[in-house]
Amino acid sequence: MSASMVLNVARFSLKNNILPGIACVRFASKKAGSTTRNKRSKTNPKYRGWKRNDGCFVHNGEVLAKQLGLNWYPGENVRIGPNNTLYASCDGKVIVSCEKLSPFPESPLYTAVKNGVVIQKKFFNVLPTPLHGKFRLKKQI
Repeated sequence: MSASMVLNVARFSLKNNILPGIACVRFASKKAGSTTRNKRSKTNPKYRGWKRNDGCFVHNGEVLAKQLGLNWYPGENVRIGPNNTLYASCDGKVIVSCEKLSPFPESPLYTAVKNGVVIQKKFFNVLPTPLHGKFRLKKQI
């Protein structure tokens, strides 16, 4: 190799940041962006949970609990909506109790209960307010 070729190789390698025998390393042209942690999610809140606690007075049709799936079961004077929301079916006092579950034969829990497994679940009940003796028939007046 002549001196002029070595000089040309040295000029080429310095011009293009390439040194003979050394691997080329490429650096990032932009700083790596970090992820933000506390992003506001775009999903709307569902407001699930208990709406009336144990001992509260409720009117007919009031929502007792909103749920996804069956976390709490309807008891006496409580009906269940199509989205598993529990409603009071009469005026009265709410009582939440933990009771032994006795599922229908179509339920996936039926075979476990039939084999002797005891499953305790929370039930919402509404005790209706008693009518006092203030009302009389028209014939009695």
